[in-house]
Parts: sequence; C-alpha cells; structure tokens
Amino acid sequence: MTPGIHSFPDYPAELELEADVCVIGGGAGGCATAAALAETGHSVLVLEEGRAWKPKDFRPIAPWAFKHLYAGHGTRATRGNCIIPLPGGRGLGGSTLINSAICFRTPPEVLESWRAKFGCVHFTDEWMGTCFDRVWRTLGVGVNPPSVQRKNNLIFKEGVEKLGWKGGAFMDRSAPGCNGCGVCQQGCPSGGKMSADRTFLAEAVARGTVGVYPECRVDGVRTEGRRIVEVGGRTIDPEGYRTAGHFRVRAKEFVLAAGSLGSPRFLLANGLSAGPVGTQLFIHPTSGVVARFPFPIEPWTGATQGYYVDRWQQGYLLQTFNMPLDQYYVALPLPPSLSLQYLSQIRDMASAGVVVHDEDSHGSVGEGTLTYHLGDQDRLRMLEGIRGCAEVFFAAGALEVAVGIQGAGLIHSPSEITKIVRDETPAWDMALYASHPMGTCRMGADPKDSVVNPEGRVWEWDNLSIADASIFPSSLGVNPQVTVMAVGLTVGRIVGQRL
Repeated sequence: MTPGIHSFPDYPAELELEADVCVIGGGAGGCATAAALAETGHSVLVLEEGRAWKPKDFRPIAPWAFKHLYAGHGTRATRGNCIIPLPGGRGLGGSTLINSAICFRTPPEVLESWRAKFGCVHFTDEWMGTCFDRVWRTLGVGVNPPSVQRKNNLIFKEGVEKLGWKGGAFMDRSAPGCNGCGVCQQGCPSGGKMSADRTFLAEAVARGTVGVYPECRVDGVRTEGRRIVEVGGRTIDPEGYRTAGHFRVRAKEFVLAAGSLGSPRFLLANGLSAGPVGTQLFIHPTSGVVARFPFPIEPWTGATQGYYVDRWQQGYLLQTFNMPLDQYYVALPLPPSLSLQYLSQIRDMASAGVVVHDEDSHGSVGEGTLTYHLGDQDRLRMLEGIRGCAEVFFAAGALEVAVGIQGAGLIHSPSEITKIVRDETPAWDMALYASHPMGTCRMGADPKDSVVNPEGRVWEWDNLSIADASIFPSSLGVNPQVTVMAVGLTVGRIVGQRL
C-alpha cells in the first residue's frame, strides 16, 4: 500500500496491496473509520467503487449527477405496498457528496434503547458526546445565516411562527461555506459543504499511513478458519464503467462500510454470515408538499434544507427542501398538463416535507431485491405531517398547495386540508421518497437476532467488522450522517485497539 489518494489511470492490470487494515467503502462510515485507525499509527487501505471528486469537478446538471454520483445512476427504489425511490451516493464521500449537509446528534432515547435492548455498551452518552463534538469541529457544523437560507426556508419559518408552533428551528449543517446555490444533491461546486472525503478522510491521509484506492469494486474474499485473509475484485473504468483490471488486498483486519444496501449484499454474496442479514431495513419515508405564493420565492436558491419543526415525539419531523427544476416537475403529484402549468410559476413556489421515523414499517435487502412495506401507523404519521406542512404554508400566505397524494389536485384553503388529506388514504396513493437507509446488519448482544456484536464485529469472523448505518439496531428518526460518523469513529477505535 502506498499512502495518498490514487486513481484509476495509475493502476496496473493486476494490483496487489497489503495493509494492517482494509476498509471497504469510502462513505461517511468508512472515512470516519479510517480517521480513527490512522490515529493508532496502523497502515490503512480504503477501497471505494466510485471516484474521487473535487468541488471543481461537479456540474449542476441532474443527468450528469445521476450518472456519476448516484448508486444505480439514481434508479434505485424499494417495492412493496408502495414504490419509494431510495437514492444513495457513489464515490469517495458516499452520500455526503449528495446530501443536504443536515446534522443531528443521535437522540438520547435511541442510544438508551440500543444499550438496554441490544447490549450496545460502547455507545454511552459520554463517548457519543465526544464523537459528536468531534464531528462538529471536523465538519464545521453550524447554522447558516438568513442570507444563505433565503425565502424557501424563511417563508416556512414565518408560517410556523404565525401558527405559534413550538419546535421550529434552523438546522445545523456541515456547510460552513454554503453560498446558497441550491445544488447540494448534485455535488457542492463551491466546496462550501464539508463532505466526509474532504474532512475525516483528508485528516486520515494527512497522517501518512493511509492509502485510498477509488474505482475498485470488491467482489470476493478468501478465508482461513475464522479469519478473512484477502479480498479481491475489479478496477473500474470511471467513464465506461467497464472492468479494466483486477486487484487483491491482504490485511490483518477488514472493516466493511458499504452502507445499508451494500454491506448486507456483500455478506450474502460471499456467505459470510448466518445471522439475519438484510432484514430490518429502515428508510425514513418522506413525502413533499409544494405551495404557490403571491410573491417570489425562487426555491432553486438557498440552503437546500435549512429549517425544520421538531415532531420527533409524534413520530416525524417537518423539513424544508428544494431541488432542481426538472426534479420538481418529476416529483409533482399532478397530471402532466397541470404540472407544466404549475412549473411555469415555480418562481413563486415553496416546498417542504415530512420525514417519518419508520416505527411499524418493514423492509429487506437481498442480493437482487429491495422491499419495503409502509406500516399503518407510519402511514398515519405521514398524513399528519402532510397536513401540518399545508397548514404552515397557508399560515404564511400561500394561495394553494399541492400534496404528495395521487389525484388530490390542488388545495385552495385551510378548510380543504382534512377533506383531501384523509386518514383513509392508502400507501399506494402517496408520492413517497426516502434517502436514509439504515439497519440490515443489526448490532446486538445475541447472535441469534443480530449480525454484528456490540463491538461491530461480524459474529462468525474474528477480523471482519462493519462500520456504517447497517448496524443500527433501530431507526433514528433524524438525518443519520452524524450517527454514521460516530459509528465509524467507534468501530475504528475498537479495531485499532484489537490489532
């Protein structure tokens, strides 16, 4: 292994590497794991299927972003009693390349349940507080000023305050240099967003003991007894996505950080666990609400998600959002002709949505399957949140509101909200979305109902750990990137101590 960040043109046809630890996956979990391991002085090798990007490389064009930055080119979706698009990032930085930089600390109630119900003894309030503080420092987390929030966020804030609701606040974001260009989901071209590759991974590489190898897809493993001794796979041409060569990596310890879809599929494809791999998928289902105002909003500008209303105890959050104009057209739950008419007035639109905890829904991941069924209580929470967003927009002066329910048309007054957004609305009539996959390789104290032990080590193997959102024993109810990084720091510290 050679320290530094490498790239596809430098790879020979047959690449053979060796390090103390091999981290498979360069997203939030993998980057934080590498940072923790680098502090121990051990040599660390990070493998990532996607490319290494710089801010100047990004283009604010949705098709370009889907091709280069999204897993499955942006076509990934769950199937069940509804169809839910489930995007994820592809490249060094993982989904932090394309997220809105939202930062929430893990709710204390969630950590307490992990310890009490699942024996996750390493995730103490004190230790996690240390991890959160480090994330805040490393990513420069803070609240962006009103000049960056702009009207889409400020108008929702105005509506919340006119209703006299509690719990409204600007969100902490890992975007200290945000200029409000509104293209977070296509990569941050200004460098204002601090993705995992530019923070934790950069810290790790700076120590001189970490080598990063993008465009490397891991396909298989070689084992001896209860140990993984080698992983192998293909180097990928980043333009044509064709196999260009092969590689092999030997290490003393291996850490899988391929995410809640990639990690279980890797275990299943290689027969590496007898536990409940791929079960208990959580995704935070969401639905959007768009409102038209009698004055300009310009929703394509400003922090893509800057303001929220805390309804965590009720099972959901309300969060503002914006997106590129073509994505508004695709997402609007209106007939095509009405969508075009509505889109022609996009300058006067504002948008927000509801993020549901995922408490009685259930999903799973297989080698070629991805299923999810929206539970009845989560469905009711979704509808309650949709009604809440509509109320806020009307309180702020909206002329009409479009909700994520097929056939609903436009809502023209607050009195119509409950008539149109009814509790009887079935899941298949909702326009849903999700971007926070969690679970599928549950952490726990009992190997019968978990995949990894409380240290993050896969039960059947002495030197294979997992450090990503797949080991969450439950849903968080908040955006997960900070918790994923805390998991990476925790597992990285434990693996480093084991060497």
